Amino acid sequence: MSEFQKLYQKHEKRLEDTQLFQKAYKSALYHERWKKRNLNVKELKGYKGLKTIPFTSANDLRIAWENHSVEDLILTETVGFWYTTSGSMGNKKWIPWTYNDYQLAGVAIAHTFMKTLSPTDRILTIVLPPPFISGSSPFKLLENTGKLGTPIEVLAFSPEYVQDGFGLLMKRSPTVIVGTPSITLRMADEVAINTPKILKARADMEKSMKLRVAAFATKLKKIYPKNIFKDMKYGYFGGESLDPYRKAIEDKWGLEAFDVYAFTEGFSGGYECKEHNGMHFPSHHAIVEIIPDKELEKEESDPDYLAGTVLASEAEKGLTGELVVTDFKEAMPMVRYRVRDAVKVIGNDECACGEDSVRLKIIGRTDSVINLGIIRLSAIIFDQLLRKEFKNGKVNLWEVFVSRDKYKPKITLTIEPEFTNNEEEFKKELFESLHEFDLFQRGYDNGLFVFDEIKIVSELKHEVYGQGKSRLVRYHPNFFEEVKM
Repeated sequence: MSEFQKLYQKHEKRLEDTQLFQKAYKSALYHERWKKRNLNVKELKGYKGLKTIPFTSANDLRIAWENHSVEDLILTETVGFWYTTSGSMGNKKWIPWTYNDYQLAGVAIAHTFMKTLSPTDRILTIVLPPPFISGSSPFKLLENTGKLGTPIEVLAFSPEYVQDGFGLLMKRSPTVIVGTPSITLRMADEVAINTPKILKARADMEKSMKLRVAAFATKLKKIYPKNIFKDMKYGYFGGESLDPYRKAIEDKWGLEAFDVYAFTEGFSGGYECKEHNGMHFPSHHAIVEIIPDKELEKEESDPDYLAGTVLASEAEKGLTGELVVTDFKEAMPMVRYRVRDAVKVIGNDECACGEDSVRLKIIGRTDSVINLGIIRLSAIIFDQLLRKEFKNGKVNLWEVFVSRDKYKPKITLTIEPEFTNNEEEFKKELFESLHEFDLFQRGYDNGLFVFDEIKIVSELKHEVYGQGKSRLVRYHPNFFEEVKM
């Protein structure tokens, strides 16, 4: 029996020792839905009991927050920190973490980084500010690498302040970068554009001939981060799939890139090791299940069907399905939470790096989400925005096609209208409706994706899949392949 399998044996006992099911049942997030399944919660034990509990979704979280007080939802009297999700469904979901929750997550992050880093490293981390979960990661890194006896210097910036801190970064020369792949590539372009200006300004200020020569040289040859941050070794990237961006990032930054997996709602992050063969999910404080594809198909044909799952400790190489997580958080544990990421089991034996845990690869999504990298837009919200009342037309059918413009996702929206009075004005109204949605607006205004065009057609034929469902979102065949720069 492997150490990972032994860990899952301990987790089964931990379910009973912590009375996780019985405690969670007190939360309004779970109470009514479990009651409808006629579960005898007092009798639920171990993995056998776990597999009788209905899954929890992001929509369940959203509805719970709309209909219940905080006191009805949380299981502790106090909360250490509140995090929020991006709001792809229109309303943000707030996730409470106790101090202990925060500490456990931080220690796990520190252990992961210390597998490759040393106290002499300097981390440039590009994070969204609180209340997004990434906003606390610089402090977790510093606190918990310090607790391990090897504190690592952190240079933390939100995306809009990187340019302001560029002078410090040039002088301090980070060796590691942590961020999202698309923003990191965008930074590379910004470096290429702004380096000549920055060098010239510094040359004028410091009256340095050497800097004047360097500023002139950058006009003749395009400068990328690897030409400036010559000590850069590693990059850790999350928030979206690294694979399409990996080679471009490594080429422009001169580093070795690693994939990282995390989500706001709970524990059980994943990380890629030096073998670059899937992400390890060590599951120190969480239980990972996978719903196999065949079970997802049964569920699709029967909404009342409770899909079967495979524990990560028992999953065989090659298995594909949907990721489900149960964690041991105190304030509001996630019990059988569907992250909606489709995964493939790469391996379930000891890796050459020495880590003994399941290795997974994220291969897509299982929900109706328009995937624009770090920006994900719910197709349900898109539908609502496109079906508002407009002066110059009305939408009958719509489809989104997602391709790429270099490394940026690009949207083409096709509309079959019921009627139009003025096509151009109707297109403007449609775009304005989408732009009013906060997440779309932030992504579009900050250049995180390209909105290509709106096409008006007389007849739109949807691709049909599954039980006669229409596919509203299609992707270019090369969208998930390597980005060509």
